[in-house]
Amino acid sequence: FRGFGIDQQQVGATLQRAASAWQLGGDSALAKGQVNVADAAGEPMQVNLEYLSLPKAEGLKGVDAESRDPLASVDPRVLPAMDVQVARVLYGNELLGAWRFKARPQAQGSQFSDLQLELKGMLLNGSLSWNQEAEGTRTRYQGRLAGANLRDVLAAWGYAPTVSSERFRLDVAGDWPGSPAGLSLKRFSGTLDASLRKGAISNVEGGAQALRVFGLLNFNAIGRRLRLDFSDLFGKGLAYDRMKVRLEGPQGVFVTREPLRIEGPSTLVELDGTLDMAKDQINAQLLVSLPVSNNLPLAALIAGAPAIGGALFVVDKLLGDRVARMASVKYHVNGPWQNPQISFLKPDQQKP
Repeated sequence: FRGFGIDQQQVGATLQRAASAWQLGGDSALAKGQVNVADAAGEPMQVNLEYLSLPKAEGLKGVDAESRDPLASVDPRVLPAMDVQVARVLYGNELLGAWRFKARPQAQGSQFSDLQLELKGMLLNGSLSWNQEAEGTRTRYQGRLAGANLRDVLAAWGYAPTVSSERFRLDVAGDWPGSPAGLSLKRFSGTLDASLRKGAISNVEGGAQALRVFGLLNFNAIGRRLRLDFSDLFGKGLAYDRMKVRLEGPQGVFVTREPLRIEGPSTLVELDGTLDMAKDQINAQLLVSLPVSNNLPLAALIAGAPAIGGALFVVDKLLGDRVARMASVKYHVNGPWQNPQISFLKPDQQKP
């Protein structure tokens, strides 16, 4: 079989007549199942598959993996109307889950609705259009990606399981050049609105490239630098009740329309600025609010320096016994977003 960018050997096929339709059965390494083609014009094909195996794209010399589009040669205007159900979708040898959607032709391409796609612990729903435009094909998507424990999802996709959650969701509205399979954050334009509930962020030591942003601050190191003990707060990581962020921007340059906000039982962390995925750069301010008991040097935390003796003197002179229960300190985060420079901001350097 050759067609739609597919070249398959050893394909088994059956064709039989049913009431008002033809039934085509297929069995190959790519897919196994049945397609019903109705006699009535305009009726969508009914596609029911036991499995669909999507081959992993082979590496191309000199080509960024995120820039490859395995469906670049497919014209979306030739896709027929289909109601599709697949019991098992595999990517290489990895099971993604069950998929269900409807596809309908439109003037410039195809519209996909009622999306229900399982992706190794996540569920993607919503609607998507894939059109041929003057400058080439373009995909537009609006919907939600959601799941339970993000730690399990990260591990399933090959990332270090540094963030756990009771549940999470990501609302997406945007577009990118190419087919649905050509999605890349470096080329995405639109809005990403994420929220996580009840979990923890583990301390990162050198790994988890895609999650290094959560390791911008090593709280244990800050504690040692200020001679403060945060072990009762963080333990093996930073516990949070809620984490949320809203990003918006064109072609991979995202601005925090709502800051990344991590709310813990007794802590608050906020990241506000620009994340340039196209150039792998970050430019932001990071706010950390921590509890300070009456016998700890508040001024040392605010100054970001270990001068405990002088800090105690300043606290005694300015505040006496009225030491705040919570203290906040801001940092400037700038440079490669996986390994940025973090510098303390004095009050007159902080943006409103």
